[in-house]
Amino acid sequence: MENKFNYYFIGHNFEYEARNALRVFDLNIPYEVKHISEFEFDDGLCLISSLQEKNGKYVGSAKLYNNKKLLFESVYSDNEIVIEKCDLKKLKRNLVVKSMHFCLKNYYKILPDYGMLTGVRPVKILFTALNNNKTIEEINDILKNTYEVKEHKIKLMWDVLRIEKKYINEKINKQNYNLYIGIPFCPSKCSYCSFTSYVDQKENKVNSYINTLIYEIEKTIILAKNKNLNLNSIYIGGGTPSFLNIEEINKIFDVLKKYYDLSKINEISFEAGRPDTITKEKLICLKENFVSRISINPQTMNDETLKIIGREHSTDDIIEKYYLAKEIGFSSINMDMILGLPGEDVIDTKNTIEKIVKLKPDNITVHALSYKRNSVLTNESKQRDMDYELLQPMQQLTHEICLNENYMPYYMYRQKNIKGNLENIGYTLRGKESIYNIAIIEETETILGCGAGTSSKIMFEDNRHESIYNLKSLEEYIKRIDELILNKENLLNE
Repeated sequence: MENKFNYYFIGHNFEYEARNALRVFDLNIPYEVKHISEFEFDDGLCLISSLQEKNGKYVGSAKLYNNKKLLFESVYSDNEIVIEKCDLKKLKRNLVVKSMHFCLKNYYKILPDYGMLTGVRPVKILFTALNNNKTIEEINDILKNTYEVKEHKIKLMWDVLRIEKKYINEKINKQNYNLYIGIPFCPSKCSYCSFTSYVDQKENKVNSYINTLIYEIEKTIILAKNKNLNLNSIYIGGGTPSFLNIEEINKIFDVLKKYYDLSKINEISFEAGRPDTITKEKLICLKENFVSRISINPQTMNDETLKIIGREHSTDDIIEKYYLAKEIGFSSINMDMILGLPGEDVIDTKNTIEKIVKLKPDNITVHALSYKRNSVLTNESKQRDMDYELLQPMQQLTHEICLNENYMPYYMYRQKNIKGNLENIGYTLRGKESIYNIAIIEETETILGCGAGTSSKIMFEDNRHESIYNLKSLEEYIKRIDELILNKENLLNE
């Protein structure tokens, strides 16, 4: 591989989009962006991207050189791009990206399933287009011919929308909020993880955090009630919330019960996650606190991989704790798996998904591994491989098995630096979909986050969202909690 990729821009400044376009194909090669009026050859890979206006029409073009030899070139005008013509910025962006994308896909000899799309929420494109009175045929034409999305992914997007639209009601959604509570502690750090989580924390540090968290939860609930927002769902995530002991778990639920009858909340989710943190007593405690949905997350059902990624449990432990949760009577259980973990192939994937569907959990979430900033896996990876040829059959296999076992895709999202340029998909048995997952991914309702490293996303009357973030450091979170609550209050009152 060449040492460097040089971008030359003429007549535009779509640097962010260009960077994302390259990321679809190559996560390793360094690049440099230069804005010029006249092109000067460099050795190595050079992509010259230009945007011009000719006779009232916009034209985007790209030429890819390698050691001064022209490899590929493309030209697109605005009569070849099917979008909302009034959105001039989107038109210009798509002309630029489409021309660059042509050169890159031919050079790397890859046809990405999602074509030019790099956004987190692909299904939101369907919502937006339908709200702009476009027909299904017109939307499919845009996805296929402008964005170059493959037909099986277009079908997946519509399959997800069919379930999600049952939860999309602008009037009701604007009156709702969902409460996220973050527990940033884990028994150990998984190699792929970049979430805010701390291991080996002393008891007094955990106690200080819980007391501060309870204070923030109470103040946040009061803010929500003052805005006449209805609590739709509660999600307790992490980290690993089941890292806490029963007394600490009860303290969190006690403040919730002070303001709400938890038996009437539509959904209360708790990420038990790691089977090595689950006990019968904790599960009973959760059940008594009206938790309706828990996660017991294998990530893989291969013991060797569990050791490699830093998990201190076995597949037998996962199965044992799953049946224990069923015995105690949880009405909805989710299980996560990750495609593309170190050393795994399609046979390993088949083993994992077959063991999971045999248990028949209510939800199965299938993630494609992404190289997350500050994760051990990313920091130790000399080469960050996209692994198209490996990941795509893995994803197809899990999709077919889930469908054959009567699971339906009900939400999806994508991440930067994700292997195979794929997606994360939540599958559900009929009527068991997670309300919180749909709300946060499709940005239909306000999310109020409490805890270190959490975020809040406030929904406004004009369908606009604004986000605000809590500090990740435990010490800073505890010390500056009143400031963080005030920030949340100011955003809610805009």
